Amino acid sequence: MTPGETQGWQLGLAVLLGALAAALGTPTGVSGGLLLLPLLMTVFGLGGTVASATNLLFNIVSTPMGIARQPRIDSELTLLLVSSAAPAAVAGVLVNVFLLGDSAVFRALVAALLAAVAVSILLPRPSAPGALPSVGWTPLTRPNRQVMILVGAASGLLGGFYGLGGAVLAAPVALLVTGWPVARISGAALVATMVVSLTGLATYSALSLAGHTAVRTPHWPLGLALGVGGVIGGYGATRYAAKVPDRSLRIVLAVLIGLGAVRLALL
Repeated sequence: MTPGETQGWQLGLAVLLGALAAALGTPTGVSGGLLLLPLLMTVFGLGGTVASATNLLFNIVSTPMGIARQPRIDSELTLLLVSSAAPAAVAGVLVNVFLLGDSAVFRALVAALLAAVAVSILLPRPSAPGALPSVGWTPLTRPNRQVMILVGAASGLLGGFYGLGGAVLAAPVALLVTGWPVARISGAALVATMVVSLTGLATYSALSLAGHTAVRTPHWPLGLALGVGGVIGGYGATRYAAKVPDRSLRIVLAVLIGLGAVRLALL
């Protein structure tokens, strides 16, 4: 589907799906693009490269609302993730455009990623030593800081390749490594998503203008419609997230991500 072929009902559906994706993803620090990627490829029929770039556009429009409404963002964790994720995102885009973006291999890789993330979200987290202080946050240990830099690089690579912004890996791994609650991780993961999305979309757009993509990338009407829905869903999520048990959020998100993996695997 090209931008000129987009129907009004498709844009309306995109707003609804964007709102749902952000409502579920924002509280856990996982980009709603994780839920949208299989839908862009199955419901809207986009190729892998266009779907990835359109996902990044969704992130750019919808993520600032989630960031702005975070009560507090861990600056140390954010800096570690962003510093390594941004340059790695460019490499992820190049792999997508020139190697695997519109192939059956890409769909298989997306399905595998979704399945792995669904499982990781449900894994039990180690408890942090001692309770979190009411004023200050327990700093990362040196080994954990090194792990987070590597996680940031891997997140940027995957984020640029899949169009997921990077939080899809950063949030689950940070939860497992630190044992911190979702509320502490989500702000840093969302900022990393925003930076990776800006870097990745700029790279996709430059390659598209240079004629290296088969069709115009990203799909601007769909991406903007999804983003508008994402703003609405992200606003609602920050209002109810504190009232919903952490475990319940994880289960719902894992089930939906798993269903997306199954749908792609059956194509």
